[in-house]
Parts: sequence; C-alpha cells; structure tokens
Amino acid sequence: MNQRATQKDFGVKQVLPKEITMLELLLRDGLQHSPKTIHTEAKLWYANQFVKAGYRIIEVTNFGHPALLAQTRDAEEVLEKVHKLKIVQEEKPHLKCYGMTKKAFERAAAMAQKGYPPSSLAFTISSEDLHGRRNSGRTRKEYLQEIPEMIKLAEANGFEIDMAIACVYGSPISGPVPIENTFELMDWGLDHGIKNFTPCDTTGESNPRRSFEYMSALVDRYGKHDDQIKFRIAHFHECRGMSLANTFACIMAGARIIETSLGMGGGQPAFMVDGVPGKGSGPIYTNSWEVGNCPTEDCLVMLDEMGIQTAIDIDLMLQLGRVFEWTMERSLPVWTTKAGRPIKYPVEWCIPPNSLEHIPPYGPPQMFWASPEKYIPASREFIDREFAGRTFKWGKCEGTEEDYCKIEMFDED
Repeated sequence: MNQRATQKDFGVKQVLPKEITMLELLLRDGLQHSPKTIHTEAKLWYANQFVKAGYRIIEVTNFGHPALLAQTRDAEEVLEKVHKLKIVQEEKPHLKCYGMTKKAFERAAAMAQKGYPPSSLAFTISSEDLHGRRNSGRTRKEYLQEIPEMIKLAEANGFEIDMAIACVYGSPISGPVPIENTFELMDWGLDHGIKNFTPCDTTGESNPRRSFEYMSALVDRYGKHDDQIKFRIAHFHECRGMSLANTFACIMAGARIIETSLGMGGGQPAFMVDGVPGKGSGPIYTNSWEVGNCPTEDCLVMLDEMGIQTAIDIDLMLQLGRVFEWTMERSLPVWTTKAGRPIKYPVEWCIPPNSLEHIPPYGPPQMFWASPEKYIPASREFIDREFAGRTFKWGKCEGTEEDYCKIEMFDED
C-alpha cells in the first residue's frame, strides 16, 4: 500500500481544509509573559512585518489596567501608530484588541472617536468560577451583569465585540471543565448580540482527544450559524508540549481560524517586569516558567507540510522568529527557527565524509546557524552518481532557472 492509497482510505484529504486563517497574537498575548518591557517601536516594527507577511488579522494591544499589564501601558499609542502604518492603511487588516472592564471599553471607545478604532475588542470570561475569581475577581454570574454596558459601548463606537472564553478545556485550579459551561456562555452571548467567540486553552490543560471532541461538539451545536457568527477558533497555550497536536486535532474537528504567537510568546502576565514585582497576576495559577501560545513558526510549517494554505509568507515568519530571539535576548523554545523547513530535493549538504565544517556552534544560547550548502540543490552529476537506479524528475528551483531533481518515493498510481 503506498502513501497516496493510505490517505485515500482514511479520508485525510476529505477531512483537512484547503485553507486556514491565521491570527498573530504576539503584540498582545504574546508579550504579556515577558519579564522585560518591550519598546513601542519594536511592537510597531513587528506589526508592519506581520501585515507584510500576509496576515489579515493581528492582535494589537490590551486596554487592561496599566498597573497589572506592564506590556500594554502604551495601548493608545500603539493602536494609533499601527493605524498610521502605510501597509495597514493599504491592506486594512483586522486589528483585534482586548479589554476586560467597562473602563477598558471606554478607553477603546475614546480611540474610536479619535479615528483609531479597534476592529474588535475582546473581553475574557472564565468558564469556571474559581479561575474567574482569581483571574478577574468575578464569577460568571457577576461578570455577565457588567457585559451589557460593554456591548453598548462597542455598538455605539462601531467596533465588534468578542467573547473570549478562558479555560474551556480545563482549569489549572479545578481540573476539567464541562463543555456545558461554554454552551451557557455562548448562548448568553448570542442572546445579547455577540457574534464572535474565542474558546481558549488558557493555561495549556487540554489534550488532542479532548480538543477534537470539544470542537466537534461546538460545530454540532453552532455550525448552523456559520454564516452569522465566528467560533471555529483554535487557541492553545503551551505548557506540556501539546499545543501543536491540540491545534491539529481542532482543525480535524472543524476549526478554521488558528491563533498563534511568534516565538511561542505569551501566557500568564509576568509577575515581575523590569525587576519590579507585582506587575502581573503572578504565581496564582502558573504551571511553569516555560509557557506560551502555540508557536507561529512551527504551526505554519506544519500546516504547509500538510498542504493547507495560509497565505502567509512562511520564510519571512521564520526570519522574524530569529529576530524576535534578539528582541527577547534569549533562545526561545521554537523548533523551526533553528531547523528551518524540510527540504524538498537533494542538496549539497555534508557530502564530504566526516566534514567538520557542518557542525553547528555550541549553545546555549542557541545562535542561528546554517551552512549555505544545506539549501543548494545537488547537481545532475551528484544525482546520477548517488541515486543510480532510483526514479526522479528534473524541475526548476523555485524563483530561479536552475535545474533540480525531485526523488519520487512512491508510485504514481
């Protein structure tokens, strides 16, 4: 049985979507775990690069209290200056922001009145009350009493409102959370005119089976409203090495918008920023120091290898991932910023036996390194000599007139 037959038998091609919409979280969720303040100009530079890479939706900032969210003390400045970026004015991407209180919505409304509105403003409500009380000081019932005023502010100022639902797969302080809790919140939101919902694995509690079953249940219940609402979103945090698997499981179940962060950034807001304690939620329910969102670079490469289109310049995002390591001044736990994308044809890589020039430098810190030969297509002479008797085709290197060969590993039938 060859690979193509295996795919056909199991219906993989029928289950996988042809395309996925990517949302980049870095400027909001992706930075809030950082123990050092990220400069406003750096945020604007990354925003420009993300839109250049093809993103149609990016998170921009959070209008939460500056005393607890040190990374977004420049919320108004960032939103205004992102609006003024030439590429944003030309491409008009969706600029998503966050705010959990009426005061935050009033700040966003003031920006809208100045001509710099968020495209949408999301509030985060926990699906489980113990987490909600520790995270926002409110139970679900208490929070729902405040939200109608926030809805009015959004409607009056022309931006969408998004209900982000925290800990839908599980809570770090109470265990698994019933999906009925999510149903109740979404039903309430629909009754009050909310059309955007973001189910979140807030602290990396899920597993692939639970992710698949959860998204399948959402699609079964709300799929009939696909032309009116958005909910098919995969938002997974990383704590135990399962964010990519969870994302893939969600896609198999029907997710069509994937939220990730460059450099696996994000997680619980840092307790200490620039050496000053008390700047975030602190050690209330954190799992470990190495937390974050599903890494953009690895997710893009995974989707591309499966033939799922994203309309994102993956090579540019891999380059930005390496640049972001310099911004953070440390090596980040992302694979593909170091290893790159899998090659698609034989290359002149480490051909001389026992060549020491191909040994990478010792780390950490891991510095970017790659010998140029790794990406140079092998010559006809090399192919004829090393692959004698095997089937291959000659083609062209992408973007050049140079020949390369593609080894056929399976029969065409």
